Amino acid sequence: MTLTIQRKPVFMSFKSIEQLIETPAWTTKKTPVKCVGVIQETSDVKTFQFEAIETQRFLFKPGQFVGILVEVDGERHNRSYTIASSPSRPHLLQLTIKKEDGGVVSPWLHQNISVGSTIELRGPAGRFNNMDIESDKVLLISAGSGITPMMSMARFWNDTNPSKDVKFLNWVRSVQDIIFRRELALLDANNEQFDLEVICTQPGLTENWLGRRGRINTTTLQDMAPDLKDRVVFCCGPEGFMQQVKECLQQLGFDMASYHDESFDPGGKKKAKLAELAKSTPQIPQVKDATHVITLTQSNRQIDIKESELLLEKLEAEGVLMESACRAGNCGACRVHKVSGATKTQNETGLMDSDKANGDILTCTTKVLSNIILDL
Repeated sequence: MTLTIQRKPVFMSFKSIEQLIETPAWTTKKTPVKCVGVIQETSDVKTFQFEAIETQRFLFKPGQFVGILVEVDGERHNRSYTIASSPSRPHLLQLTIKKEDGGVVSPWLHQNISVGSTIELRGPAGRFNNMDIESDKVLLISAGSGITPMMSMARFWNDTNPSKDVKFLNWVRSVQDIIFRRELALLDANNEQFDLEVICTQPGLTENWLGRRGRINTTTLQDMAPDLKDRVVFCCGPEGFMQQVKECLQQLGFDMASYHDESFDPGGKKKAKLAELAKSTPQIPQVKDATHVITLTQSNRQIDIKESELLLEKLEAEGVLMESACRAGNCGACRVHKVSGATKTQNETGLMDSDKANGDILTCTTKVLSNIILDL
């Protein structure tokens, strides 16, 4: 009989300033981490605090996300979650995750991840961040769990540039749904340049809510941010909410070149919706649908693919573990290096110029036009 002993996890401990400074930076695409803390933010939102098993500093751009691969009931699932912490506090990485009704991964994480648990992170990734986008005065607009990238940005500016003019608008359903409520209030109280406003759309009858109520509209937006046109806007939230924000901004004559949003799908809802749509949509026979071969150098595999198939979907169907998020060519999470071959990419917004020069492609919006070789 084998006796299994559960040892108390040993957390990171620094005994000198030199040791703290000399900690290596986060450079790998796959990073084993262990959970060192869990915070119950609301009834259905938890913050998981992780540190690297091999001590390192988590360096990333505020607004970026990481991928998590978990196995639930024998099936592997890949999800992306925005980093809520700031790289100015690099020894802990925080993921704030809402338990999605009817979801698979987020309920599993809420139930199974506790202090001492270990998982593997992939990333960071994402072009939605406050380092690649220049700004002087900013307006952060969020709803629900879309607050996570905004909190990363707010924490970063508060630590590194407290004189930054930050207006933070956060829409929630009720008082009980305000994520980071105490920390937001503290930022608002301690920093004159940080201006917070929380808006409840459906405050309960027993909640003594004295703040604003209702959904976003041009009148309230203009009232809360009268200098709107002088600001750079960062937005994150449900797809419908972000569409409402864009419509309000356009009606107010805002320069949409200064608008930036996060469009990835952390709960996998968009992927599931597309899958259902594909099942219900009649398939139109392809007149010419040549078949080519994908060669994967790292796994030494060959996969047949038709010209009508998206590269990412084909790789996933063949069991190839892929990082993905927006599935629309915007975030860059599914980037791979193409060694050779002809492909056609519909949208490659998520690629930087250096990525393109290196021969990288985004698998989510790419179709194959010849035999290709991928560094996978």
